Amino acid sequence: MWDHTLPELFFKGGVVMWPLLACSILGLALMLERAAVLLWKSIPFAPLREALRQRVRAGKLDAAQAEAAASRSPVARVAAAYLRHRDSPDKLREEATGTEASRQLAGLERRMAVLAMVVQVAPLLGLLGTVTGLVDAFHQIEVKAGQVQPGDLAAGIWEALLTTVFGLVIAVPCQMAHTLLDQRIHTLALQMEWITNDLDEWLNLTTGEAAEPAGAGAAPLRR
Repeated sequence: MWDHTLPELFFKGGVVMWPLLACSILGLALMLERAAVLLWKSIPFAPLREALRQRVRAGKLDAAQAEAAASRSPVARVAAAYLRHRDSPDKLREEATGTEASRQLAGLERRMAVLAMVVQVAPLLGLLGTVTGLVDAFHQIEVKAGQVQPGDLAAGIWEALLTTVFGLVIAVPCQMAHTLLDQRIHTLALQMEWITNDLDEWLNLTTGEAAEPAGAGAAPLRR
């Protein structure tokens, strides 16, 4: 690249390249860790909802609560909190469900702020390196006075711009990852709201009705 190897470009960028390297390592680690967590905790919503619906309509509320509580899905955990407080007053049940939803979302959003910080800091570090590099280049012009050749000035400027390039190379994929991960968290938050609304509907429908036969084979909640 530009007639230089990557290590050569790194060292030409100056001391700011070291914090940029730290940002790149931190950003990559956060992207992989958060993606792995969300993939592990993301269970398809439709099968989970249907399994829960069958349990509730069959009157197997304790079984539904136990399976939901054992699931790795944050949506199922919220459903378990709802079912655990199904006989409580409406206000208490809503508070308990909301608390559990907040707890699950806090776990999903853990370290997302650090990834956002990398997105903001990396370009600024790159700009800082460029500005300090330009200051140094023009300082050399002042020191050498009329002895500076145009090639010397060009060399100093393009080396100074390297830090901006590296800063943007780090920030762009981190921003894309942050947006995708944040969108997935938002979707899970919506699913938590949907499942509580569904439980309201299902439990109201089964009030005063005969439970479905126990042999109405409900699919297990996925774990």
